[in-house]
Amino acid sequence: MTGAHKIKMAYRVKEMIYPDWESLLVGKGWADLFVFPVNSSDGLPPFDYAELIQLLASPLALWRRGGASAWVKVNAPGTWFLAEIRNSLRGLPLPVAVTAYDCKPQITNFSFRPRTFFSPSPPPPAADDLPKGTNELPERELACLRVLARLETAFTSEIASLAGMSIPYARQALVALRKQRLAYYESGDYPFWKLSRPGLSLALRSWNVPASMKYSFYKERARSQGRHRRDARLWPAWLRRAWPHAEIWSAWSEVSIPGRLFPDALAWGRLDDQETLFWLEVESGKASRADLQLKMTQRLSRAAVYTNQFSLCLVFAVLAPPWVRETVAQVFHNLPQSVSVVLTDWKDFGQLPTPKWGVARW
Repeated sequence: MTGAHKIKMAYRVKEMIYPDWESLLVGKGWADLFVFPVNSSDGLPPFDYAELIQLLASPLALWRRGGASAWVKVNAPGTWFLAEIRNSLRGLPLPVAVTAYDCKPQITNFSFRPRTFFSPSPPPPAADDLPKGTNELPERELACLRVLARLETAFTSEIASLAGMSIPYARQALVALRKQRLAYYESGDYPFWKLSRPGLSLALRSWNVPASMKYSFYKERARSQGRHRRDARLWPAWLRRAWPHAEIWSAWSEVSIPGRLFPDALAWGRLDDQETLFWLEVESGKASRADLQLKMTQRLSRAAVYTNQFSLCLVFAVLAPPWVRETVAQVFHNLPQSVSVVLTDWKDFGQLPTPKWGVARW
C-alpha cells in the first residue's frame, strides 16, 4: 500500500471503538458483523493481532445480545499469517470468520453458526471523536512509528531492519516524526530513538486499539540487552544481505508464539519458491556443552513441529561464538526435507551459509 494510511468510519459500542461494521447477507439471512481489517505489513505478528481482536470482540457477546459476529479480513501473502490468526482465535465467545481481504464470508467460514436475521441490522453508533492524525502519516513514517512502538527504544539501524527499509530512508522518516513531536532522539554514548506519548498513542490507534483499552501485546516479549538484543533486531537486515534471493515479507524480534515458543527473532517470507519461517536463536554460550546441545535440540524440534503444523518450510539459524557453534552443530542431523539449519559467527553480520533443505551448514 502506498500513500497515506486510510481508515474507514469507525463505530462505538459502549467504551469500545470498532474499525468497521457491516450487515451482510450470509447464507439465507443477514448477519450483524463487526469487521476487523488486518494487514500483515502493519508491524504486528499474527498472534499479537489475534490477542487484540479477542480483547475487542469478546465483549460483543455480552453487549450485542442480538447476535453479533466477527469478521477478520486478512491482507497477507502466503497462507501462514491468516491461518495463525484463525488458529489463535479459537474459543472466541461469538462466531468469527477469518477470510482473505477480498473474500466475503460464507456460512462455513465461521467458527460456529452465526445468528442471522430476515432484514439488515441497524448499525451501531458512529464514533465521531476519533483522534486526528491516524490517516495523515506517510507509510514510511508510519512503519517506523509502529516498529518503535514494539521496541520502545532503538537505534536507527534496528528500526530500519524491522521496518524493511534502508538506514537513510529510516533516518529521514524518524527525523520527520521528531519534527512532529511523535518521536525524540536521546543523544549520548549510545544515542537511541523513543516515541513520545502522542507517538505511542498514534501507533496504537493505527492498530485500531481504542484509547480506553489496555493492550500490551504489541511489545517485544524479552528484555535482553547488548549483542543478543541487537542481533535479534538486525535479523531481517542480516537475511536480506546474506540471501538477496529470499523474499522477506515481515519480521519481528522477541516474539511469543502460542505453545510457549520464544524465538529471538522471526522473519516470514519465501525461499526457493516455498513459504518459509526464518527462525533465529542467538546463543552466547552461558551454559555447559551438554546443556547447549540439549537446548538446541529441543528448540529445533519444537520449531519444526510448529512450522509443520502450517505446512511451512523452516530455516533454523543460530548466531553464536565459534566454540558454541561447533558444540551445537553436532546435534543437527537427520533433518526433515522441509528444514534447513544454518550456523554462523555472531560477529559476521550479513554472512550465512547457503541453505540446503534437510542439511545443517556452518
